[in-house]
Amino acid sequence: MISTAKHPSVRLEDLFARTKLMCFGRYAVELPEQTEQIMGFQQIAGGFKQFPVTKFPDAGLLLKDHWKEVLAENRSAHPLCPITEGPARNAKFIWYYEDESDREDDTRMLDGAVRVGSTVYLYEGMAAKIEHITPDDLFRGMSDLMRGMRAWDGASVPREPGVCIDGAFIHEPTHRFREIMSSGFVFPSLPDVHFSVMSNKNASTEAENGIGLLRSVQLAQRDAGLLGLFGGYPYSFLRRGKRTLHGLWEGEEVLSRSTRDQALRFEWQLVGQRGNVARPAHLDVSLSTRVQDNRVGQARSSSLSDEQAVALWDRLLENIKFRVAVPGATPQSVALA
Repeated sequence: MISTAKHPSVRLEDLFARTKLMCFGRYAVELPEQTEQIMGFQQIAGGFKQFPVTKFPDAGLLLKDHWKEVLAENRSAHPLCPITEGPARNAKFIWYYEDESDREDDTRMLDGAVRVGSTVYLYEGMAAKIEHITPDDLFRGMSDLMRGMRAWDGASVPREPGVCIDGAFIHEPTHRFREIMSSGFVFPSLPDVHFSVMSNKNASTEAENGIGLLRSVQLAQRDAGLLGLFGGYPYSFLRRGKRTLHGLWEGEEVLSRSTRDQALRFEWQLVGQRGNVARPAHLDVSLSTRVQDNRVGQARSSSLSDEQAVALWDRLLENIKFRVAVPGATPQSVALA
């Protein structure tokens, strides 16, 4: 049952009186105007790690430093070419074998760097016969991504197909690459509340990777009983079951309270189809309360009652959509028609 404990009055109508659309990857979320975004892990194909131009003013310097790290890890790394201009403006690249075994089976590494605005980005790729990735395919993919990059301020909302990453937007209409995108969100008026979303389009859904959230909880409860943990399974439930979003994402949710620190931990998860941009292999959403110094349960009190937290969760969860349409999306799953 949902608790009726006294908490500061927080009205969703007031919190959402003024909103903004915030983007990451191919997604957009309508959030209170006060929301602050913390970009998480971001990867499309083999890119892109971010470095400020204050550390590396151009792509060449970043790639030289990266090559030193490659050699430090493996002295037998062998370059197939010097650091070379291209394949996009302000970009450089290098081909190399990582070790002798790679030379024998012709597994080539392709690392590239490109400056976009005030950030320099690193790409790390591999062409391997065993994975049916040819050097031409790899170079073409990196080239297409680099050429599609432009500086992005994080506040504007691009209206073309592609992915938003920290500091850049990548025009990418083919949906052919591996994509992992995540972002966190915090609300200054609710300082202990953290909300996050993670999408992994090409993750495995085999075996334990595909059991789903509800089954995972069942197994955790069983293990707690078998191990004889003091107090048993350390969560009570406010709500749990299947929940479909936008007529597309047939997911599952578990809304729980920790019996140890009284923090709320809300989770929703989709186990979709590997490589399907509309129904990614894994789409995970979470909300936690009593968060302090990035540790759930560390804060002494919560900004929200259980009822308020559930209402906020429902509003936020329904607001997660694709920024623009992707193949297979439903109309209600798209923020910008």
